[in-house]
Amino acid sequence: MRYALLLAAVALFAVAVVVTCRREPVGAPDTVPAVDAPLAGGLKARVVSWDIGLRFASEADWIARVVQETRKASADGVDVLVFPELFVSGLLAHAPDERPHEWCTRCVNEVLLPAVKVAAGAGMLVCLGSYAHQDANETHALNRSPVLLNGSWHFADKIHPTQGERIEDPPIRPGEVLPVFEFRGGRVAVVVCFTLEMPDVSAALKKEGVQLLLAPTATADEDGVARILRTASGRAVELGAAVLVAPLVGERDGWKNVGSAALYLPAQAGIDHRPRESSRRTAGIARDDFNIPWPQLLSLRQQGAKPETRPFLVEQPFRIERR
Repeated sequence: MRYALLLAAVALFAVAVVVTCRREPVGAPDTVPAVDAPLAGGLKARVVSWDIGLRFASEADWIARVVQETRKASADGVDVLVFPELFVSGLLAHAPDERPHEWCTRCVNEVLLPAVKVAAGAGMLVCLGSYAHQDANETHALNRSPVLLNGSWHFADKIHPTQGERIEDPPIRPGEVLPVFEFRGGRVAVVVCFTLEMPDVSAALKKEGVQLLLAPTATADEDGVARILRTASGRAVELGAAVLVAPLVGERDGWKNVGSAALYLPAQAGIDHRPRESSRRTAGIARDDFNIPWPQLLSLRQQGAKPETRPFLVEQPFRIERR
């Protein structure tokens, strides 16, 4: 009954687009990255940087703010919408003291996901960041990313929890499956933060021929930001894929986050592969729009009469010898 009332409250707040916060909920982007003129068949992508420290009056207000972002993206013609890793932890401010992550999991599945599905435009791909998914009676959790595709929710668990996540309360257990989704003639995968940094994941995705990586992230310092951005750039080159980075920002209960929204493209002829990066952000909610040259990315899988150097098309068996 509580979740039915909460869903009704979310719908009311979303329609009114009235959100009460104890801090200003929306911060304009520090900078607007350069965006190429949209190409025919290209994808409009939006990254929402989210402040984990924002305090909303209720869980209904928090959910309504996410729904508002989704609805605005739909109205703006966004094809791909990405939120940050663990941004759903903002709901924990309203959770009971006992098993708060289990409560948050129910709230996500029974209220947040249905509300976002209604708000999303037809054909939109929405990566709803991630949250600590804890089932009843479980002692561990999964860092789970909900993915809305073709009108249905799918889930991608973080394959590689950090060393710190493995000893949290509850401890985060590694995911076991990395799904690859079919999307508009290509393939897309969600690689949550630390998983993006793993060479074995990149090697596996190379075999799948992915054209788009979505990377929700949460990094506490400049070292973490550097690892994510430098890795994302490398993945774009070696996979022949667009890589979108969605950062968590802000501070809550001593947990600090900093990051930059970014798009990286493969370094191939005919593609403007200059990095698109926002300035560093430490607070506020911001939107960054990027154009992804989707037809060009799809065409990279076929060589022309004069072959181009493309690392993502090479499979060369070899062995290592220690000498």
